[in-house]
Formats: sequence, structure tokens, C-alpha cells
Amino acid sequence: MRNLRKHLAWMCSAGLMCGAMTFAEEPQRLPQNQTQPEAVDIEDVATRVGLLQERLDRLEAENATLKQSMMQGVTPANAEMMSAYPNAAAAADAKPAWKTGWNNGIEWASEDKQFKVHIGGRTQFDTIWVGQEDHALDGAGGISGSKAQDAFAFRRARLRADGTIYETIDYVAEFDFVNSGSVDPNASGSPGANTVKNTINFPAPTDLYFKFKEVPWVGNVIVGLYKDPFGFEHLTSSRYLNFMERSYNQDLFAGPNNNGFIPGVTLMNTYGDESGVWAIGAYKNNYNSNVFGYDIGDGNYATSARLTYLLIDDKECHQLLHIGAAGSIRDPNTINGDGTLRFRARDLRNGPANLATVYADSGFFNTDRQYLSGLELAGINGPWSFQGEWMGSWATNARLTPLGKSLGTYYSTGSYAEVHYFLTGESRDYDRKAGVFTRIIPDRNFRWKNGCYEPGAWQVAFRYSTANLNSQGISGGNLNGYTVGLNWFLNPNMKVQWNYAITERSFNKGTAHVDDGLIHQYGMRLAHDF
Repeated sequence: MRNLRKHLAWMCSAGLMCGAMTFAEEPQRLPQNQTQPEAVDIEDVATRVGLLQERLDRLEAENATLKQSMMQGVTPANAEMMSAYPNAAAAADAKPAWKTGWNNGIEWASEDKQFKVHIGGRTQFDTIWVGQEDHALDGAGGISGSKAQDAFAFRRARLRADGTIYETIDYVAEFDFVNSGSVDPNASGSPGANTVKNTINFPAPTDLYFKFKEVPWVGNVIVGLYKDPFGFEHLTSSRYLNFMERSYNQDLFAGPNNNGFIPGVTLMNTYGDESGVWAIGAYKNNYNSNVFGYDIGDGNYATSARLTYLLIDDKECHQLLHIGAAGSIRDPNTINGDGTLRFRARDLRNGPANLATVYADSGFFNTDRQYLSGLELAGINGPWSFQGEWMGSWATNARLTPLGKSLGTYYSTGSYAEVHYFLTGESRDYDRKAGVFTRIIPDRNFRWKNGCYEPGAWQVAFRYSTANLNSQGISGGNLNGYTVGLNWFLNPNMKVQWNYAITERSFNKGTAHVDDGLIHQYGMRLAHDF
């Protein structure tokens, strides 16, 4: 364009000069059959040249705009024009444009869908009040040693980055900053020890893994630290729980002492047009070890597997029926050369993890191996939803000391059943790629502005849960829990939860009924995730 404009300007200038010279000379005589040519208006020619130059300037500007748009990505409107600018096309392929948006958190994604970055996190601030009958918590691990106390605490405070690289590799890096521990092992050895002055918070990884997608034959391969495929409630994110805490099963079987995250490798995929999910993996057993995503020891391996299926899946009518089964085989952690296990259960957390009141506790005992199984049932029918699970554990060759007499197979079990109803008419969502419930999206987000009120989503819920640790001469306790919940979803990223829980404790300790009785808890949580 620039060269063309120079040539036209030169030609026009030359024409004007020639015309001026011709008109200055004496006009030649023309044949009688021809007429004298009209005089050329120099001002008119100059005006035409100016208009032509303006048009050329406009075309150059449009050309520059077109090149810039092609650098940002190919669209049907400019795809044909790309062939005229091969350099611009190559640049567009080398540096695809990124779009910024909100996907329940800040997200950047490339036009070609090969790369994605999401920055997020979650906070859950809890307030807990506790009351109990006389002697109901004697020896049960209360903060004072004899009873539970009220507490304000952050249950979770996590930062997260996740996304996709080169289309087929997903990644997640998440850390929790309110995990607790005691710096003095002598002060935290037994339930009931006063460890308040020794309690510290420190960051620890939760989800920290890569997922390789579209792998032939297996679908997905997950490598790193994450939740092993055992339990519907366990695999449901804490962002989407119906109650402030999971049932007793979480502490007892799904995630004791490791927050439910274990290092290993998992193969996972859907089947039947996403009607079901299967998963199987091998892990280094840190269940009764730590929250830092590692385990050191000879052996100490675990294998877990899960299979689910949707018997009913009517998306239009918001009806769904989920069934599932899971199993796990675990080598217990080795302490002093012998495999050691401990089962304990808590309810609402009245303090950091090492201070929260323990309601049932088998104490440490030795065993050769642990076998677990679980059954799942969940469903949705419009604003109604429900879920329930049973889990059982068999610890072989249980004994109270390394050289003690075998007690046989120590059997412990836990179960729960819960039902939920949306007062505002919403319906739960289900993640068909993971086989669990997912985020609640209110029909109308809460607001109260300029005289306009929108309610958000309101849900009521009830749960009955049980756990039995009394077996083979080990009096760990028998629990029956009843929890009533009210959930207010202000928007998809924030909710307020209220829980009232009653726990009935009983032990096999003859007629003394020490530690037996009712425990009352009231909890409130403000939760936000992005």
C-alpha cells in the first residue's frame, strides 16, 4: 500500500507539471473537423488527488486492524483473509489469544482450548457451642480433659491453582493453611492431654496431582496426592457438603489422620455414556500417619477401587438414582516394627484437629492387615435428594501389644442416611465424571438492594449416623448421631450453614456407664470458595 501511494503521487505530480507546461505554450492549430480541448482545472485535479490519498489512508488503517484481529485468533469472517497474510497466520498459531473470565473463580483460557489456568481457594469459618450430660465426656479427649469447650476456628483455609496444559493434561495444586499439630510430643500422647499451648497451624498439601486424559484403554491416569476412590461422601468436595462435617465414616475409615488425601496412582474412567464410573489405584499408606502427603516405611501399601452406576438418570425431570460399591486393602503403618491402627470419631470440630473432642476411640492396637468395604446409595427427585453409606473394616490378628495375645479379627463399622429438601425449589447437580454431588446453583442469588429482595437458595437437611468400635474386647465406643441442618446458599460461591447435633455415646464397661450420655452441639459456618 505504501509503495502504491508513492507511485500514484508521483504520477499525479508529473501529470500536473506536464499539463502546466502544455497550457503555457502557444496552442497548436487543430484540423477543421476537431474542436479545441477544454482547459484542465488544476484545483479540481488536486482535490481528486487529496480524496485518493484519504482513501488510501483509510485502506491502510483497515488493513492494520485486520492484521491485528487475525493475530488474536481465526474466525469464519477472517479465515479466508488469513491466506493473504501468511506471516500473520503463523504468528496467530504461535501465540493464541487468551480470554479472561469467571468460572467460579478467575480463569484464563486460550482460544484453541489447549491451555487453562484457574486460581481459587476456600475459607470456612466455624463457631461451635457444646454441652453434655454429666460424665458423658469423661476420658473422651476434651480440651480440658473432662469436657468439651466452645470454639471459634477456621475449619479450612485453602489456596488453589488448577487448569490444563496441551489439552490432555490437567493439574491441581492446593494447600490448606490451617492444619494443626503439637510441637511437644509428650504433651499430645493421650486423648485428653492439654495441648493448647503447643498447637500450631502449618500449611499442608491437599490435592496436588496431574491427570493424564484420553489415555488409550484406561481413559485417565492420575498421579500425585488426592483422594483415593473409596466413599461417596469422602469424594464429595467439602465445598459441596450438606452438613458442616461428614459422618463418622470419614474419621474412622475414609480419611483418618491424613485429611483423606493419599499419594499414589489411579486409573479412572466413565462407561455407559457416563452412566457409571470405575476407578482403581495403588497408594503408599499414610492413612494413620500424617497430612503432608508422604509415607516412609517398608511396605505400608494400599489398594482402593470403586464402581458406580446410575439406575435412573432423567435430566429433564431432575431425577437420578446412584448406586456404588468400593473396597480397600491396606497395610497398617509400622510402629516399633509392628503394624498399628487406631480408630477414632469426632463430630463438629470444636477447635483445630488435634484439639477437637474425640467421641469414640479404640486406642492404638497392632494388626497384620486391614480390609474395608463400602456401599453407596444416593438420589435426586426435583428439590429432594438423599444419600447413605455403609462401611465396614476388618483388622486381622488384632492384639493390644506387639507380643500380646491375638484378639482375632477386630471388626468396626459405620453408616449414615440423610435427606435434603430445597425450600426455594432448586435441584441438586451431579458430576457424572466423578460419580458425586457437586455445586449448588441458586435460581436467584441473594440480594437486597433498592427495595428488591432475592432469597438465594434455602435447604433443610437431616442425618442419622452410627459407629461401633466395641469389638473383640476393645471398648472403643458406640455412637448414634442425629443432625439437623439449615443451609443458605447466597450464591454459587458462598453459603451459611447451621447444624444442631445430638450424639448418644455408650461403652461396654459393665454397669458403671462411665462416658455414657448425650452430647449436644450447635454449629454455624460461613463458607466461601472461588
